[in-house]
Amino acid sequence: MSRTDGVERRTDAVERIEHAIGELIRVSSSPRVHAERLRATGLGISSTEFRFLRTIGGHDRLSVSRIAEILGVSQPTASRTLRNLEAQGLVSRASVEADGRVAAYGITQRGSGVQRRLEDHMHQQLISALDDVPDVKRTQLADQLEDLIGRLKHTPVPTSASPAGARPTSAPRT
Repeated sequence: MSRTDGVERRTDAVERIEHAIGELIRVSSSPRVHAERLRATGLGISSTEFRFLRTIGGHDRLSVSRIAEILGVSQPTASRTLRNLEAQGLVSRASVEADGRVAAYGITQRGSGVQRRLEDHMHQQLISALDDVPDVKRTQLADQLEDLIGRLKHTPVPTSASPAGARPTSAPRT
């Protein structure tokens, strides 16, 4: 095997991984898949609202600006979505003690129930998809995915000024 063959296989594997991750994101966030989840669970929440619930549910309380930052949306979009979720009784708003002008949002018991129902359904979908995969391969897949996530979090983001293949020295991503 020549050095070129190894590089080509490595590049091919990276392209396959990139493609697989892209497809996983596309499929899991598709309107059709979300509609099926809603049909199966009997819920009526948009995929955007579900993203907000998952984010808020993972914290005690968050400000509108912090939610917008985490989700990569504008503050007006975050405010509008939070108002909708509040009107549905899925989140609650309270003033921050240190600064009464700032509102912080937390998930309600009803919101936690909605989040849990959708996540339970998604968990069952994954179990079904992996049903005929041997336990050893499932464990290997989980280990490899966790390893990849860890590596991506700690790999500097290349800049346009960096030569191809160079490892920049910027701060790690979170």
